[in-house]
Amino acid sequence: MTLPLVLGGAGPRRGSMPLPIKHQLIRAPAVDELDSPPSSPEMGGGGPSPAGGRGPYKVMLLGESGVGKTTLAAIFGGTQGGHHSVDEHAEDTYERRICVDEEDVTLILYDIWDQGEPGGWMQESCLQTGDAFLVVFSVTDRRSFTRLPATLLRLRAGSPRPDPPVILVGNKSDLVRSREVSLEEGRSLAVMLNCKHIETSAALHHNTHELFEGVVRQIRLRRRRRLDAGESPAGERGGGTASSGASGRRESLTKKAKRFLSSLVPRNGRFFKQRSKSCNDLSVL
Repeated sequence: MTLPLVLGGAGPRRGSMPLPIKHQLIRAPAVDELDSPPSSPEMGGGGPSPAGGRGPYKVMLLGESGVGKTTLAAIFGGTQGGHHSVDEHAEDTYERRICVDEEDVTLILYDIWDQGEPGGWMQESCLQTGDAFLVVFSVTDRRSFTRLPATLLRLRAGSPRPDPPVILVGNKSDLVRSREVSLEEGRSLAVMLNCKHIETSAALHHNTHELFEGVVRQIRLRRRRRLDAGESPAGERGGGTASSGASGRRESLTKKAKRFLSSLVPRNGRFFKQRSKSCNDLSVL
């Protein structure tokens, strides 16, 4: 099974993309890409990228092991059947040009979150470099779900962007009989932590195309909002304003995460219902 033709062809792995830890002593320069700032023209200058479209946008896959991050990456990369090689030469980064809302964009998807030590430099580089984040959990594994708030708190604290696009991805939705996390619980968490939410089945390629298009839309929407507010896109990295904003948000998210973990009960308020409904729409903020 292959992706719809609108995604275009998968590009070759870029020579400067990061490799697994075991290769770093041999090819340390391979991780230099993670330290470079995004080259998107929407970040503050220039025309189309050399590939002819907007971007590139760097999207990071986060989440516990075994939730399907690698399969999602393989689907994005166009690997036959969604299977992903795990030998010592396995690819972990994919670059593609896709067309979203009649505009071409270059998207780079990183599947390197599990390669380093928890809290190590590799993960910190992901948090600081990503233009957007797909935080994946398995709807058949409640443990992977209950660990999401901690991951989100770390993401908000580690990203230099004041409001990075984040999508919670409930994978393995096809395994109905093994489900441990309801759709309502996923939406509840997304609303509480100010994220978007989508359920996918990497095995059946269900909602995977919508996910990759949606993350592009979220990047565009947030940057346009900042421009409309008179903020400088170049100020996303570092600076007192971004830092103070992240600090204030970190305290708020901590309280929200504690409340959520103490009682995973759907809310009934009108405002919550409206937000819960809109959090599944990746074409709006």
